[in-house]
Amino acid sequence: MKRRIRNFRRAVTGPLAAAVVGIAVLAGITAGTGRDWAGALNALAQPASEQATETQPVPGVVGRILNQALPPQDAPKAANPAGPTSDASSDAAPGTGSNDAASPVTATDAPPVAGPLPTLRDAVRLPGGSDTLGDQERAAQVHAKLDAWTVTFEQIDAALKRPGIGRPILDDLRSRAEAVKAAAEDTARSLQPRVKAVERKVAELAPAEAGAEAETEEVRAQLAEQRALLATLTGALKQVQVVQLRAEEMITRISDVRRGQLTRRLLTPSSSILDPGLWLRVATDTPATVTALRLLVQDWFSLIYSRAGGWAVLFVFGALIASVILVWPVRHVLLERAARDGDVADPTPVARSGAAVAITFLAVVVPVITMVVLYRGLDVFELMPERIGMALRAIFRGLLMFAFAQGLGWAVIAPKKPGWRLIPLSDARADGLMKLVFLGGVVFGLGLFADGIDEVLRVPVESSDAIAAVISIAVALLSMAALRIVAAEPAREEEDAAGASGLNFLWRWLMPVYWLAALVSLAAPVFGYIQFSWFITEQIVWSASVLGLLHLLLIFTDDVAAAAFRADAPVGRGLTESLAISGNAVEQIGVLLSGVVRILLIVGAVVSVLAPWGVNTTDITSLLRQAMFGFQVGSFTFALSDIVIGLAIFVVGLTATRAMQRWLENRYLPHTRLDVGLKTSIRTTFGYIGVIIAAMAAFTFMGLDLQNVAIVAGALSVGIGFGLQSIVNNFVSGLILLAERPIKVGDWIVVGAEQGFVRRINVRATEIETFDRQTVIVPNSDLISGVVKNWMHHDTTGRIIIPIGVSYASDPEQVRDILMEVASDTKQLLAYPAPQVFFMEFGASSLDFELRAYLANIDQSLIVKSEIRFDIIRRFREAGIEIPFPQQDIHLRDMDRLEAVMGRGGRAARPAPAETAAARKPVAATPPGAATKDDVSGDEGSQDAGDGDGR
Repeated sequence: MKRRIRNFRRAVTGPLAAAVVGIAVLAGITAGTGRDWAGALNALAQPASEQATETQPVPGVVGRILNQALPPQDAPKAANPAGPTSDASSDAAPGTGSNDAASPVTATDAPPVAGPLPTLRDAVRLPGGSDTLGDQERAAQVHAKLDAWTVTFEQIDAALKRPGIGRPILDDLRSRAEAVKAAAEDTARSLQPRVKAVERKVAELAPAEAGAEAETEEVRAQLAEQRALLATLTGALKQVQVVQLRAEEMITRISDVRRGQLTRRLLTPSSSILDPGLWLRVATDTPATVTALRLLVQDWFSLIYSRAGGWAVLFVFGALIASVILVWPVRHVLLERAARDGDVADPTPVARSGAAVAITFLAVVVPVITMVVLYRGLDVFELMPERIGMALRAIFRGLLMFAFAQGLGWAVIAPKKPGWRLIPLSDARADGLMKLVFLGGVVFGLGLFADGIDEVLRVPVESSDAIAAVISIAVALLSMAALRIVAAEPAREEEDAAGASGLNFLWRWLMPVYWLAALVSLAAPVFGYIQFSWFITEQIVWSASVLGLLHLLLIFTDDVAAAAFRADAPVGRGLTESLAISGNAVEQIGVLLSGVVRILLIVGAVVSVLAPWGVNTTDITSLLRQAMFGFQVGSFTFALSDIVIGLAIFVVGLTATRAMQRWLENRYLPHTRLDVGLKTSIRTTFGYIGVIIAAMAAFTFMGLDLQNVAIVAGALSVGIGFGLQSIVNNFVSGLILLAERPIKVGDWIVVGAEQGFVRRINVRATEIETFDRQTVIVPNSDLISGVVKNWMHHDTTGRIIIPIGVSYASDPEQVRDILMEVASDTKQLLAYPAPQVFFMEFGASSLDFELRAYLANIDQSLIVKSEIRFDIIRRFREAGIEIPFPQQDIHLRDMDRLEAVMGRGGRAARPAPAETAAARKPVAATPPGAATKDDVSGDEGSQDAGDGDGR
């Protein structure tokens, strides 16, 4: 472990070294341009929003990540939608076309918006605060905001009517509509308490009888003033609510436009890849594309030379070469230092998953740092025109995709290191899968680069479609090969209990979906739906990457929680010493925290997978906000926050009730002269009252009207009384069983002729598993109204009775001593209550004794009684004590007359002497060792009904 920590520290120095290299490159550029170094650092530290205006985000899947990590480039200085007007933007070769029929719409095409939307959090304050503005002035401010929102809606509506509007503009319009909606919600929440306060004032000032006038002139004046104020505030509130509805309509309209554009782009057919004319046009357009790329690079270096001189050109060129040459060796060195020891066959779960997370992080962080430093350096010194920035982002997307795929595959698959592998694969299949992941990262990275560079060079549609078709087919074939490897592995039958993330079950369901997607991506280019094939390819790679990363993070979360929240771990010991909780409670805390993190990770993964289909984080947060702070159903408003707080109030009230019951039972009632039955009644009644009060307080805070609840309950009781008596009887009985707990899961109970263990208490019936492993379904009402014997009601202790009979020649005191010795030597018997031996009676054939003792677990009664009987028979034989047979004497009357009768019948009819002697011997009624009916205790039948373990 220490070596791992040391290797990780060494690995951290790699990114720092890359940052130092980037800063050195910036220093060289500064020396060539003559800029102030301190000012450059200050500019580098500023947010991107303060350095450049917003431009279009990078298209594609991984482009979403870079659009957040990398700053936007300066907007074009001229409002020309065909392209930028910088020196490096006019280098498109003659003859190059555009991917779209219409020119893309840029930010300058949208109607102008007068500055950012003002926030309304302080426009209307709650009553009782330190606000010096009057209610009329507040209403006037709200009306002013309403006018501003109306202008914003008009601008959004005008922008949506423009043809060919692009996704960046749609995202900007959606953000503006969501800002208006959020501001309107804040304003409505601020106005509602004030409106309710004015309504209460009006109700207090109004006369009691309808149509009557107020008593005094002063009251009438105040009433009129409050009514006017109420009308003003109510009107403003309704207008704000209308704004909320209109904002929601705008957001829905923008989403519909985005989905329509996506549908048209994907389902519009183009040339088939089997069309020879397509490849002929691609071959014709290729020289012009190469020329456009060459002119772009030449114009960029010419721009750098004109602005900063020849040294800047050398430094920029050197920085590009150094970033390409040094980033991969540095990354390889860091990954080697963080590599896992292949000689370790069985590492700890934390070490295995932690090493995988570290490898994934190091595989991505070095290229990202290099890209960000290079990009920001060129941006700060204004040496990167817009089209060059787009080209660099395309290169960064491709490299980042390759680095991520390789790092995640190496971390999860762990080639040639089965002990560190996070998925159940053999070594041969793991090596094959890693090769496919590597090739997939290379191919898809090239596809992302081509997709981004097409927009920069204005590549013709045919060439762009041909490249997308080739990449899609290659990725589809690689995906099929990977699916065959994973599906053919026999080790995937069961999840690994030590480190499975729970995704194996989901993966078995997703396998057919991935096969279908790969087949569609393979066949769509043949029928001309190339863009649809490329979209499906993006979703295959993106969803597989998200699920792989989710699998890794879920395993790491579980392993860290299990290792940190152990009773002997530092965190566990700290919690135990600080909060005085048990080790089991510490482990439960770890499980709960792990569960919360798992939910957050799964929600994030779902949002990421659904993002390309039009679902974004704003939609999710809007739903969560509505669920948390209230959504209206009819006249009732549901709020998850109110429900949670109401449940907390109920729990606090229930805890206080239980504490008060314990105080009554242990401290107060024992000092009274009340009898035991009355004390129990007082304690139980107090508990019922406390629960009812806690429930009423919780319902009131949640906003439930208790009168309405009573009406609904009364209406339901009528129907229940007629048609659902049996079902409701069992249901209520089940609630009583769960609340009163006369029986609980795991108890050994006897119900009528059946006995066994309670396995489940359902809503209608209870499942009992007999000792023969049969399941008996008993209605809950039978358990409540019938007689039930529970061997484990309060605890698992129970008494066993072993009857034993000895001959009349035995010494009773010696027998008692031997039985007590047997009981004392049996470890399963309790010392208190102490075992006892009773001389029960003088039997017909024996002196009858009983050994009675108590077990800590009555479930083991049959095993313990069997061991005791073995020990008793052994000790009796050693002491010469006989366990007699049941004996009976047969007396024959008039023996002489019988002999005479038999003599007259002849010698043949007379019995032989041996037979006569045998007839006079005692007759054994039962075989040796068997118990007679008189030796069986009344409790014996129920205790010996089980098998070897008491069942």
